[in-house]
Amino acid sequence: MKQVLLITAAFGENIKELIIKSPLSNDDYSFYIAGYNDSNTHSRVNSMHPRLKGKIPKMMAWLQAPGFDYYIWVDSSFTIANGFVENIMEFINEDYDLFLFNHTKRNSIKGELDYIKLKMSQGVKYMVDRYAGELIEEQVELYLSDETFIDNTLFAGGCFMYSSRLVQNKNYNLMTDWLLRDCKVNCVNS
Repeated sequence: MKQVLLITAAFGENIKELIIKSPLSNDDYSFYIAGYNDSNTHSRVNSMHPRLKGKIPKMMAWLQAPGFDYYIWVDSSFTIANGFVENIMEFINEDYDLFLFNHTKRNSIKGELDYIKLKMSQGVKYMVDRYAGELIEEQVELYLSDETFIDNTLFAGGCFMYSSRLVQNKNYNLMTDWLLRDCKVNCVNS
Protein backbone atom coordinates (compact mmCIF):
# COMPACT_ATOMS: atom_id res chain seq x y z
CA MET A 1 0.00 0.00 0.00
CA LYS A 2 1.39 3.41 -1.00
CA GLN A 3 1.82 6.02 1.73
CA VAL A 4 0.73 9.56 0.79
CA LEU A 5 1.21 12.72 2.83
CA LEU A 6 -1.23 15.55 2.18
CA ILE A 7 0.32 18.86 3.23
CA THR A 8 -1.36 22.18 3.87
CA ALA A 9 -0.41 25.34 5.72
CA ALA A 10 -2.26 28.41 6.92
CA PHE A 11 -0.24 31.21 8.48
CA GLY A 12 -1.07 34.82 9.25
CA GLU A 13 -4.30 36.72 9.63
CA ASN A 14 -7.63 36.04 7.92
CA ILE A 15 -6.62 32.58 6.79
CA LYS A 16 -8.84 29.75 5.68
CA GLU A 17 -8.39 26.18 6.85
CA LEU A 18 -8.47 23.28 4.40
CA ILE A 19 -11.89 21.59 4.32
CA ILE A 20 -11.98 17.84 3.70
CA LYS A 21 -15.42 16.54 2.68
CA SER A 22 -14.30 13.16 1.42
CA PRO A 23 -12.56 10.12 2.89
CA LEU A 24 -8.97 10.16 1.71
CA SER A 25 -7.62 6.61 1.98
CA ASN A 26 -8.69 3.71 -0.17
CA ASP A 27 -7.49 0.13 -0.72
CA ASP A 28 -4.35 1.22 -2.56
CA TYR A 29 -3.30 4.38 -0.70
CA SER A 30 -3.07 5.46 2.92
CA PHE A 31 -3.27 9.20 3.36
CA TYR A 32 -1.85 11.14 6.26
CA ILE A 33 -2.37 14.84 6.81
CA ALA A 34 0.26 17.37 7.87
CA GLY A 35 -1.38 20.70 8.61
CA TYR A 36 0.87 23.56 9.60
CA ASN A 37 -0.44 26.74 11.22
CA ASP A 38 0.52 29.43 13.73
CA SER A 39 -0.52 27.28 16.68
CA ASN A 40 1.71 24.30 15.86
CA THR A 41 4.66 25.92 14.08
CA HIS A 42 7.07 28.32 15.77
CA SER A 43 7.31 31.66 14.03
CA ARG A 44 9.86 34.42 13.95
CA VAL A 45 7.27 37.08 13.21
CA ASN A 46 9.77 39.87 12.53
CA SER A 47 11.91 37.87 10.12
CA MET A 48 9.58 35.67 8.09
CA HIS A 49 6.45 36.70 6.23
CA PRO A 50 3.57 34.18 6.51
CA ARG A 51 3.72 33.53 2.74
CA LEU A 52 7.37 32.50 2.92
CA LYS A 53 6.74 30.51 6.09
CA GLY A 54 4.05 28.54 4.26
CA LYS A 55 6.45 27.69 1.46
CA ILE A 56 8.65 25.67 3.80
CA PRO A 57 6.14 22.83 4.27
CA LYS A 58 4.90 23.35 0.71
CA MET A 59 8.31 22.60 -0.76
CA MET A 60 10.12 20.78 2.03
CA ALA A 61 7.57 18.35 3.52
CA TRP A 62 9.69 15.47 2.25
CA LEU A 63 12.44 16.61 4.63
CA GLN A 64 10.11 17.33 7.54
CA ALA A 65 8.26 14.00 7.14
CA PRO A 66 10.40 11.51 5.22
CA GLY A 67 9.30 8.05 4.23
CA PHE A 68 6.19 8.70 2.16
CA ASP A 69 5.80 7.50 -1.42
CA TYR A 70 3.98 10.67 -2.53
CA TYR A 71 3.51 14.19 -1.22
CA ILE A 72 0.52 16.29 -2.17
CA TRP A 73 0.36 20.01 -1.49
CA VAL A 74 -3.11 21.57 -1.21
CA ASP A 75 -3.63 25.25 -0.38
CA SER A 76 -5.50 25.80 2.86
CA SER A 77 -8.19 27.78 1.03
CA PHE A 78 -9.24 24.67 -0.92
CA THR A 79 -12.00 22.18 -0.22
CA ILE A 80 -11.33 18.51 -0.91
CA ALA A 81 -14.51 17.09 -2.40
CA ASN A 82 -15.64 13.57 -3.24
CA GLY A 83 -13.49 11.95 -5.90
CA PHE A 84 -10.27 13.74 -4.93
CA VAL A 85 -8.36 10.53 -4.14
CA GLU A 86 -9.47 8.76 -7.30
CA ASN A 87 -8.79 11.78 -9.51
CA ILE A 88 -5.34 12.64 -8.23
CA MET A 89 -4.19 9.04 -7.89
CA GLU A 90 -4.93 8.33 -11.55
CA PHE A 91 -1.86 10.46 -12.33
CA ILE A 92 0.49 8.12 -10.49
CA ASN A 93 2.82 6.48 -12.92
CA GLU A 94 6.25 5.00 -12.30
CA ASP A 95 7.66 7.17 -15.11
CA TYR A 96 6.67 10.54 -13.62
CA ASP A 97 7.75 12.14 -10.39
CA LEU A 98 6.03 15.52 -10.54
CA PHE A 99 2.37 16.21 -11.21
CA LEU A 100 1.37 19.81 -11.95
CA PHE A 101 -1.89 21.32 -13.07
CA ASN A 102 -2.25 24.06 -15.65
CA HIS A 103 -3.46 27.42 -14.41
CA THR A 104 -7.14 27.78 -15.25
CA LYS A 105 -7.08 31.45 -16.26
CA ARG A 106 -3.68 32.37 -17.66
CA ASN A 107 -1.03 30.54 -19.67
CA SER A 108 2.20 32.47 -19.17
CA ILE A 109 4.30 33.93 -16.38
CA LYS A 110 4.21 37.34 -18.09
CA GLY A 111 0.41 37.12 -18.26
CA GLU A 112 0.29 36.39 -14.53
CA LEU A 113 2.57 39.35 -13.80
CA ASP A 114 0.36 41.65 -15.89
CA TYR A 115 -2.71 40.41 -14.01
CA ILE A 116 -1.08 40.97 -10.61
CA LYS A 117 0.07 44.48 -11.56
CA LEU A 118 -3.42 45.37 -12.84
CA LYS A 119 -5.14 44.16 -9.66
CA MET A 120 -2.59 45.93 -7.45
CA SER A 121 -3.06 49.18 -9.39
CA GLN A 122 -6.81 48.81 -8.78
CA GLY A 123 -6.10 48.51 -5.06
CA VAL A 124 -7.43 44.96 -4.70
CA LYS A 125 -6.63 44.31 -1.04
CA TYR A 126 -5.86 40.61 -1.39
CA MET A 127 -3.33 41.29 -4.16
CA VAL A 128 -1.74 44.26 -2.40
CA ASP A 129 -1.41 42.30 0.86
CA ARG A 130 0.05 39.33 -0.99
CA TYR A 131 2.49 41.01 -3.37
CA ALA A 132 3.39 44.49 -2.06
CA GLY A 133 7.13 44.68 -1.53
CA GLU A 134 7.84 41.46 -3.41
CA LEU A 135 10.25 41.58 -6.32
CA ILE A 136 7.91 39.83 -8.74
CA GLU A 137 8.85 41.98 -11.73
CA GLU A 138 12.54 41.22 -11.16
CA GLN A 139 11.73 37.54 -10.80
CA VAL A 140 9.83 37.47 -14.10
CA GLU A 141 12.61 39.45 -15.81
CA LEU A 142 15.09 36.85 -14.59
CA TYR A 143 13.06 34.01 -16.11
CA LEU A 144 12.46 35.86 -19.38
CA SER A 145 16.16 36.77 -19.72
CA ASP A 146 16.94 33.09 -20.32
CA GLU A 147 16.97 32.79 -24.12
CA THR A 148 16.04 29.11 -23.92
CA PHE A 149 12.94 29.77 -21.80
CA ILE A 150 9.61 29.73 -23.63
CA ASP A 151 6.88 31.49 -21.67
CA ASN A 152 3.85 29.53 -22.82
CA THR A 153 2.83 27.60 -19.71
CA LEU A 154 1.66 28.63 -16.25
CA PHE A 155 1.06 26.08 -13.55
CA ALA A 156 -1.32 26.47 -10.62
CA GLY A 157 0.65 26.14 -7.40
CA GLY A 158 -2.41 25.52 -5.24
CA CYS A 159 -2.29 21.77 -5.68
CA PHE A 160 0.50 19.52 -6.93
CA MET A 161 1.95 16.13 -6.18
CA TYR A 162 5.46 14.72 -6.29
CA SER A 163 7.01 11.35 -5.59
CA SER A 164 9.73 10.54 -3.09
CA ARG A 165 11.98 9.77 -6.07
CA LEU A 166 11.98 13.46 -7.00
CA VAL A 167 13.71 14.42 -3.76
CA GLN A 168 16.09 11.49 -3.34
CA ASN A 169 18.92 13.13 -5.25
CA LYS A 170 20.50 15.46 -2.69
CA ASN A 171 22.61 17.24 -5.35
CA TYR A 172 19.70 18.13 -7.61
CA ASN A 173 16.38 18.48 -5.89
CA LEU A 174 13.67 20.51 -7.58
CA MET A 175 11.82 21.21 -4.33
CA THR A 176 14.92 22.57 -2.56
CA ASP A 177 15.88 24.58 -5.62
CA TRP A 178 12.36 26.06 -5.78
CA LEU A 179 12.42 27.19 -2.15
CA LEU A 180 15.93 28.63 -2.46
CA ARG A 181 14.92 30.48 -5.66
CA ASP A 182 11.91 32.01 -3.90
CA CYS A 183 14.06 33.07 -0.95
CA LYS A 184 16.85 34.42 -3.14
CA VAL A 185 14.65 36.37 -5.56
CA ASN A 186 12.68 37.94 -2.74
CA CYS A 187 15.83 38.90 -0.83
CA VAL A 188 17.54 40.75 -3.71
CA ASN A 189 18.11 44.41 -2.85
CA SER A 190 17.06 43.83 0.77
